[in-house]
Amino acid sequence: FQDKETKQQVEQRDDLQTEISRRTQTLKSFLTSTRRSLHQIPELMYQENKTSRYIQGMLQEHDIPYSTGWGVNKNTHVFPGEGGHGIVADIGSGQPPCVLLRADIDALPIHEQPHTHNKNFASKHDGKMHACGHDGHATMLIGAALILKQMESQIKQHGTVRLMFQPAEEGGAGAKRMIEEGVLTNKPPVDVAFGMHLWPTLPSHTIASRPGALMAAGDRFTIEISGIGGHAGKIP
Repeated sequence: FQDKETKQQVEQRDDLQTEISRRTQTLKSFLTSTRRSLHQIPELMYQENKTSRYIQGMLQEHDIPYSTGWGVNKNTHVFPGEGGHGIVADIGSGQPPCVLLRADIDALPIHEQPHTHNKNFASKHDGKMHACGHDGHATMLIGAALILKQMESQIKQHGTVRLMFQPAEEGGAGAKRMIEEGVLTNKPPVDVAFGMHLWPTLPSHTIASRPGALMAAGDRFTIEISGIGGHAGKIP
């Protein structure tokens, strides 16, 4: 890797950023409508049928090839739903290097109480709500898909961008399932992956990160203790 960009590289990067920004502005109304549509049809993990079909319709409308059936539920005795609602689409040359962009699509079992600002696009599924912003995440990836498709001729000169619409993020290990199914290893194999999460306490137009671990993950484990019996509250 070069330590410093050349003047030409800086100019090319600036031109690219300007072009992406221009294209993004033209999609503003469309993306607002898309997010509100997704917000009205929240679905729980492994049951994201309507959500997946909505996203597939968007990809079809803009001639973006995709595959579905990703994220099959292997634990139906624990989680309701067959799963398989994940979507993967590649844009570019189909050759390495490959950059993956990921968004989750499932909702939470929460009843939404409509307010003045969202009464026209509140959840239509009682007891279910996009309370964690996955409608926004999916919308951002749809927007990225449209812009990348418009710029595909440029992308083909450099490799492939893989779009990953992941189901079952809210406790269902949907990403793990898709990885087991080959989302990272299918040709071309993924070199680097990016995902992000909406954060309402940050100002708009802000992206925040830091080196190292950033988000926590839940897990379960079993321990076996060997020794003399006792009581944790006993005074020595």
